[in-house]
Amino acid sequence: MFRIIMTTSRIAVLCNNRMAIPALQALSAQGRLCALGVPEENTDVIDFCLMLSKQSSIPLLIIKKESLSSQLEELMNKTNAEFIFTMTFPWKIPMEVLNKHPGKFYNFHYGLLPEMRGADPVFESIRSEAKETGITVHTIENKIDKGAIILKKILPLSIKMTHGVLCTNLSWLGANLLSELLILLKNNSKGTQQDEDNAKYFAKPAAADVCISWQRFDAQTIEALSRACNPWNKGAYTQWNGWNIRVVEATVINETSHQSDIPGTILSLDEDNGLIVKCNNETQLRLDIIYTDEGFMSGHKLFAFGMKKGSRFVNL
Repeated sequence: MFRIIMTTSRIAVLCNNRMAIPALQALSAQGRLCALGVPEENTDVIDFCLMLSKQSSIPLLIIKKESLSSQLEELMNKTNAEFIFTMTFPWKIPMEVLNKHPGKFYNFHYGLLPEMRGADPVFESIRSEAKETGITVHTIENKIDKGAIILKKILPLSIKMTHGVLCTNLSWLGANLLSELLILLKNNSKGTQQDEDNAKYFAKPAAADVCISWQRFDAQTIEALSRACNPWNKGAYTQWNGWNIRVVEATVINETSHQSDIPGTILSLDEDNGLIVKCNNETQLRLDIIYTDEGFMSGHKLFAFGMKKGSRFVNL
């Protein structure tokens, strides 16, 4: 019979990204948060963690990769943490630490496992136009994202979501699942093993992953890529006349292009119609907002730099 235990768990969190903040706030408000660990030179959450550490009188460890094992032992010895959660933590927990402390370490993966393993499932979920994403909490093993699944929560993926908007939605989902997760952990849930037949691993996005190929991509694919790159990369890369331009926001235009137009060709460039580009498979895309070194601007304003109807973007 399933038995609910209501004792308060002491939780330490290792984090590296703003997606952890709502969960940290929730754990602190419940009196469960007993320690924080942040990688050295972190610029994303360090200010928040410093403030939370002072407000809650809990230790904050600035962790160095080369001393990760010893610092984790120090953390556990000083805080008596029952569980340690990692949230976008960039380094693997050493095997000797996992073997010494079984059942203590759990990772919040901001994507669905085993289908979306890797460093940035948010990017890949949007780029691939997935219908849903979510958070998977799993036991930490020596191999990345391969531990047993303790809890999985699904989030429908709107076609309007940018990388930044989805990160915010997932961060609140992470906070909301804590109560259910802690009940499972207190009752020694072993979770469910991942199905390796469905497993896919995606590396951290490289330069080639954020570049537009007008020749190969249709308008919908490019629009999804621009959202997947917004705001962290300030859009998806393209080039014109040796000039780097990033597409921040775009809209698919449901009109038929002339067959003779080569993908990447500018079909329109004026204030009324905007900057419209021919894409693969006879599709069109309006570049609503672009970014250059000169700043963010409406796409049609590129006419001031010499772009005109009939100009062509480079196929990267």
